[in-house]
Amino acid sequence: MNLWMECRMTNSDSTGSPAPGSEPQTSADAVVYQVVAARRMQWDALLWQVPALSLTAQAFLFTIALGSDSSRYARVIASALAIVMSVLSLHLMARHRQAEVTDAHWLADYEQRHFGNPVHGPVWAQRRNQTPAPRLLTRYRAFPVWMTGLSVFGIAALTTLALALFAPNVLC
Repeated sequence: MNLWMECRMTNSDSTGSPAPGSEPQTSADAVVYQVVAARRMQWDALLWQVPALSLTAQAFLFTIALGSDSSRYARVIASALAIVMSVLSLHLMARHRQAEVTDAHWLADYEQRHFGNPVHGPVWAQRRNQTPAPRLLTRYRAFPVWMTGLSVFGIAALTTLALALFAPNVLC
């Protein structure tokens, strides 16, 4: 059963009528809701693919940039590409997050108006944060942690580039 139907059943009487105070549903409403919910899930999936792909690219570039058999030019080019990859990854991850949050808030507003009980957006985040979990690993929000981690790779690439340009013997 899809999420729309679960909300509908939870927030309706035995005849399937909407909850008191909520707006009536149409089949067009249901389709739009399902499309936005599917799109939000897609943005969320894309969001978390970015760091995985970025780390793969970074590992390859750092292998070249820090490899003892790499020429100075190879180090400079690999380091510059790693910087570019870091910036592009941060940008793409931020845009995916922006789209995902926009859809999550739209869904929460829609659910509040039509069902009286949102299951997306801030209400869901509050429920999630109240669920017991290892405090050390859940203390910080994942998105800022990953943005910081990807930024560290950019800083490491910048450092490697500076060493390749100004102190090439250090990397040997």
